[in-house]
Amino acid sequence: MSRQYLKVNSTEELLAHLGQPGAMILCGGTDLLVKMRSGLLSPTLLLDISELDSLRAIRKTDGRIEIGAAVTESKLLASEIIREYLPLLSIVLAKLGAVQIRNRGTLGGNVVNASPAADSAIPLLLYEAEVVLEGSEGKRRLPLETFFLGPGKTALAKGEFLRALSIPISNVQFTPFFHKVGRRKALTIAIASLGTLLRVQGNEIEEIRLAAGSVAPTPLRLRQVEDRVKGEQLTASLIAEARDLAAHSVFPIDDIRASADYRRAVIADLLARFLEEAMHA
Repeated sequence: MSRQYLKVNSTEELLAHLGQPGAMILCGGTDLLVKMRSGLLSPTLLLDISELDSLRAIRKTDGRIEIGAAVTESKLLASEIIREYLPLLSIVLAKLGAVQIRNRGTLGGNVVNASPAADSAIPLLLYEAEVVLEGSEGKRRLPLETFFLGPGKTALAKGEFLRALSIPISNVQFTPFFHKVGRRKALTIAIASLGTLLRVQGNEIEEIRLAAGSVAPTPLRLRQVEDRVKGEQLTASLIAEARDLAAHSVFPIDDIRASADYRRAVIADLLARFLEEAMHA
């Protein structure tokens, strides 16, 4: 099979070619090239956007942080803007792959890959990110939560690309938490993962955001649990109830890495551990 490669110099050039049959975007290539080698994908035209300056910036503007789709994970880790305003994203990215992967991999690529186990999706969901999509008919925005449709499936229309991730800046100070369980301590795909943002006043939960990975067809906000504990006093009985509710709020599968029951137990235990630590802080 013949395959063409084109280094794109502008978004106009990208849009002119993206609608062609067999065209796919190449940036870091950490997911795409693996799938090509395994035969899961066979693009006939690779559109390289890795040096497209309009997609490589991190900007703070109009009360939001905008991250271009081609910004590498290493650049995000080095960004003072990200460390100050999105600390949970920094925590998660520091645990994502090896340095070599982070030097090539991009946040946009990780999002478009739409893996249920995508670590970066957890903080982005908690920070209530939007995706900025662009096509021949212009730009549109979607909440990240509705962008994910299933494993490897997104709301991207034909001929459309992810331009940026846009995240509102909050003046609220949250306590961040992220933990994933895998078969080894480093460079592992999560069997299950949990991220939280918590704000406690006295012993009352003023605000809590919860998101889980590898326990549903898409990364998942645990809104039922959030609604139940918000405004409540942190007590052992509330934690026990939240633990049980979390276990029943996820929809994992059995696979070669873990059983569905184990994944439910992991999410429930991680949430209980975090809330217990908060209660005794």
